[in-house]
Amino acid sequence: MFLGTTIRKLRMASGLSQAELARRAHVSASFLSLVERDRREPTLTVLRRIADALRVPFGVVLVAALGDFAADGRWQGPITKLLEALRLQLLTQAAEDQQSSFFDGVDRPGR
Repeated sequence: MFLGTTIRKLRMASGLSQAELARRAHVSASFLSLVERDRREPTLTVLRRIADALRVPFGVVLVAALGDFAADGRWQGPITKLLEALRLQLLTQAAEDQQSSFFDGVDRPGR
């Protein structure tokens, strides 16, 4: 639910076709299509290769995968709260890292 949408949005924002991202991540285009449509679940190794190919922190795609896990109706209670807290932490860290790298070399007032 979250993972496929996240990967598709990141891919499109990067201006990559499915075929190009698949080539860079060393997976087939048909497999990537299935992942983007939430019909297949990639391994952590494949998730890392996709993140590397998209040039995004691994935590970003991991957060999306955790969101899928947390949204699964079979998991309720403390585990869901823990996963949501972890997702929030990873997203916050990824946003801070992205903002920091965006401003690298830029002279910011007050710094």
